[in-house]
Amino acid sequence: MLEADLRAGRSCVWYFPDPVVESGRADFFVRELTHRLEAVVPVPGVVSRVDRHAGPVSLPAQRAPIDEPDESWADADHRQDTDLPDDPYSSLLNRLVVPGGSIRPGLTPAATVPAATLEERLVKELGVTGDPVETLAEQAAAGRTPHVIVVRCWNETSPEGAAQLLRVAQATFHEAGLPGHARPRFLLTARAADLPRTTLGSQGRSAVHWWWKVWTRLDTEVLMAWHCRSGVTDAADALLRRVTDAVVAEVCGPDIDRALALRDTWDGGDLGSLRRALSRLLPEPAANSAEPEPPRRLSTAHASAPDAEIHGAWARGAVDSWDGRIHSAHGHSLLDADSPELRVLVCHAQNRVLLPLIEEARTTLIHLVPEVLRTQHFTLRDFCEKARSQYWRSTDEATVPPLEEVEIGGLSYAAYMLALTTAQRHRLRALHTARNTLSHRTPLDYGELVALAGVLTTDWTAG
Repeated sequence: MLEADLRAGRSCVWYFPDPVVESGRADFFVRELTHRLEAVVPVPGVVSRVDRHAGPVSLPAQRAPIDEPDESWADADHRQDTDLPDDPYSSLLNRLVVPGGSIRPGLTPAATVPAATLEERLVKELGVTGDPVETLAEQAAAGRTPHVIVVRCWNETSPEGAAQLLRVAQATFHEAGLPGHARPRFLLTARAADLPRTTLGSQGRSAVHWWWKVWTRLDTEVLMAWHCRSGVTDAADALLRRVTDAVVAEVCGPDIDRALALRDTWDGGDLGSLRRALSRLLPEPAANSAEPEPPRRLSTAHASAPDAEIHGAWARGAVDSWDGRIHSAHGHSLLDADSPELRVLVCHAQNRVLLPLIEEARTTLIHLVPEVLRTQHFTLRDFCEKARSQYWRSTDEATVPPLEEVEIGGLSYAAYMLALTTAQRHRLRALHTARNTLSHRTPLDYGELVALAGVLTTDWTAG
């Protein structure tokens, strides 16, 4: 959507949570986006990450432009970050992951010399003299490819400067009569505190985008699948690993770093072992801080931007929208043994993996029923009538369901009409029990999971 807006001639503001900027990943994503566009002009900033970590008290009165932001856009640097054919996530997870509180190499405090204004730096990057906005309008009117001006507001000292530049540009391009597709466009990237929405004024043809609902379940699951586990012994063990990975994805959500770390430290087990593994990974809660209460409105997670009640938590990186729900990034409530939250998440994960397989096992058994029916005593109609769901058995309704619609509970209830071996009866009972347990939002314990994995990977015809 953001790329489409820029290609359509709309200027955009792209907001990131604070941790995404401080980790360096926001720079990575901005660079990835702009490498797909034409005529991109990144404007070097005047504040380095060292300055931001040092805090406002230690900042010099004036700062000189630093070379690092401009170098980070170089093609050579881009190739270094992304030319890793063995792992499409490596550049994100390895080269751009910054340990807490550390600074990426090569960033040094700027010298205390007079800093150029944003407009002066844009003039220099365009290689022109005079008003850069007027120049952009004249070049576009002459038929030149419209530029995409990129300003990373976290590297600026004044949010008003970037917002004012955007407002002036919008008005100038409108007065020049430039059609939308021919207008130069601006991409301002910012944290919420860097560029308050109030400074933008009327957005006109600009669009506001948020780092919100970006990571999906598929991203988390593909990442873990790419980093495959070793030592899988058989089909049942592989299924157990699938369930474990699904639990990790459900618990960690969009936090891909924590998902990989949890996957390395927890190899399956009961809720207690999962809580202990999480407790070793979660950061210590900040003093006098409480995790945000999840909003009660279902629409919050599906909105295009974090709404007012969670905006502050989003800016701190404490919440995100993932898979249709609000996901807490810290998750200390999961460590509370009296809270049902972790149990529900584990149950969701088990349901996602196991219920389709239980249904497949039910369908396979249905196809065998005519072969194993004790036809000397029962007809197929007798079996279907006996196997009706509990709801229909408690009424006088005469409708008999077709065999294909008989549920796993009905199969178990009418199993005495089938010539099944003892092992087959045990497998059917295990499927019925697991289906009922999962349907009541109760996760299977590890012993039940191991037994069910064996059932789901064994053919019905195998004894």
